[in-house]
Amino acid sequence: MNYRVSNKKKAPSILVLLIGEVLEDPRVYKTCLSLTQSGADVTVACTNPSRRSERETYSGMSIIRFPHREDYFLKKLYLWLQGCLHPGAGRILSHVHEEVPKSSFKAAMRNYILDLNFTHFMKSNLKINRMMIKAFTGKSFDLVHCNDFDTLFAGNELRRTGIAGTLLYDSHEFWPGLGVYGSRTNNSIREAEAVGIKNADFVVTVNPLMADLIREEYGLKETPSAVMNCPYRYEGKLYVDEVHSPVRIIYQGKLQAFRGLPELVLAFKHISNGVLTLSGFGPQKEQLINLVKKEKLTDRVVFAGRYEPLAALKILLEHDIGVMPYKDVNLNNRYISPNKVFDYAMAGLAVTVSNLPFVAGTVLENDMGRLFESVDPGSISETLNSMISDTGRLMQYKNNARKAAVETFCWEEQFWKNYPWHP
Repeated sequence: MNYRVSNKKKAPSILVLLIGEVLEDPRVYKTCLSLTQSGADVTVACTNPSRRSERETYSGMSIIRFPHREDYFLKKLYLWLQGCLHPGAGRILSHVHEEVPKSSFKAAMRNYILDLNFTHFMKSNLKINRMMIKAFTGKSFDLVHCNDFDTLFAGNELRRTGIAGTLLYDSHEFWPGLGVYGSRTNNSIREAEAVGIKNADFVVTVNPLMADLIREEYGLKETPSAVMNCPYRYEGKLYVDEVHSPVRIIYQGKLQAFRGLPELVLAFKHISNGVLTLSGFGPQKEQLINLVKKEKLTDRVVFAGRYEPLAALKILLEHDIGVMPYKDVNLNNRYISPNKVFDYAMAGLAVTVSNLPFVAGTVLENDMGRLFESVDPGSISETLNSMISDTGRLMQYKNNARKAAVETFCWEEQFWKNYPWHP
């Protein structure tokens, strides 16, 4: 709901809590900027993984940075192994949680490591949350906006002690479904989140299906509001009535497990008139580079490296198809709606995604592209080849995607129509 602050009223004061860097999180940054531009006095408490200055004013918001959480000792060991022994050595550790276990022993090992990691995660987050509570004791805010489960403890305390008049919880993920099916960590997260979410005055999440899931999971009286992870409207030059030859296909985002990226690469053994760009960085980068070399696909698969969030759209513009081959390994992946789908649409790309409820519905209802019926090289190559071979239909997909983005899947529409709090 949009609001404008009257000159006769004191500007509402809002405290935004985030574990991570606000300038590197598109959703949180756009939320803060929209509230600031509407006249609110916005203070952001975040952490500092990028070693930026502890305090600064940026685009009208006051940013206070706290020390970021420390890496878990297994991650430190993994990085040491990669740096001191061999780049592939750390894979032995990472594979424990990057694949669905096929035996009870592997499942037990995975759960044990996940439980250790979650214990460290909780201790580290609680330390930061207590620092945030202490820093704002004695101050007063109309609203505390908590981003994700790892700031909910601080938000609850600030609300309980009267430092914040209202608590809004913005869940970017389905937290009790973040681990692979059967993970005991999911139960621990569910128990902890249940305490905090019921104290929130407002709950927000990333799409309507996720909102229904959260309401049912915690027995909430009202369905959370859905503010989708959409980009700002882009009015620059587009190429919706052109198709490159070879057709340019792009995956943009983190290169990590459960996103179908090895299968996507292997699909290009069977795609002759298309080239793939992997735009991003992550723990699977080395594995994917080796796979491309092994399969002799260096002429069909290229790596674009890291990118700044604000540059994401610019990178997409000269491509034709955006892909999202995520695997259905947990409830969070099943109901996810990542930025990339809406970024692809805003850039005027046809979109092809896994057959997961929300993203599949979005693509089909707006006639933006096609689905991968399964995440395997054969299904992926079949889908992409069918799109590549019909240039007229591909341009129609591109135009439809752009139209849906401008009319619905843009920040200007999503935030002000669906953000539930106003003074």
